[in-house]
Amino acid sequence: MVAMMNLAVVGAEEEIRYSGDAVVVLAGIPGAGKSTLLRRLYPEGEDHGGVRVFDSERLRAQWMRVLGPVPYSYWRPLLHLTYYVQVLKAMHSGPMVIHDCATRPWVRRVLGWRARRAGLPLHLILIDVPGEVARDGQWSRGRVVRTSSMETHCRRWPQLLALATQDPGQVIPGARSAIVLSRRQASRLQAITFR
Repeated sequence: MVAMMNLAVVGAEEEIRYSGDAVVVLAGIPGAGKSTLLRRLYPEGEDHGGVRVFDSERLRAQWMRVLGPVPYSYWRPLLHLTYYVQVLKAMHSGPMVIHDCATRPWVRRVLGWRARRAGLPLHLILIDVPGEVARDGQWSRGRVVRTSSMETHCRRWPQLLALATQDPGQVIPGARSAIVLSRRQASRLQAITFR
């Protein structure tokens, strides 16, 4: 069952609330709007009250300054490895928000394992958009995922969503809740708070 009790409407603003030690995985296929949401809620360079935000797009932007002339396909595997090492190393305490497509089973298992080892409650926020909308999002950000890779993400997503609505722990082992947002709902979200 999708746990909606964490979604609160405060005045005209929407807010999702978690405990102060929570790990939140913000999931969606490439182009769904995960980075856009994180940039809006957690602008880079600002203090977020102890909330640590992990977004592979931010790491990619840092590396691009040095590796820009080298085709991304050459250094993409090293970037992903570095990103996940940073995430796992930091997952000793909350609160934290992790950007991930969640369509890679091995990543979901590792995130669940690490959260359990650290004794941290893990929750999911899934941004659900159709593949063609996500593809438009990729074009607008100027980085398009390979067609074969995008097809894999889109093929896995509906099953992942169905699992999340039945039992979030089937998506990431140990996950306690899942909230599914449309692109419109994500654009109206004003805060993810940890108390």
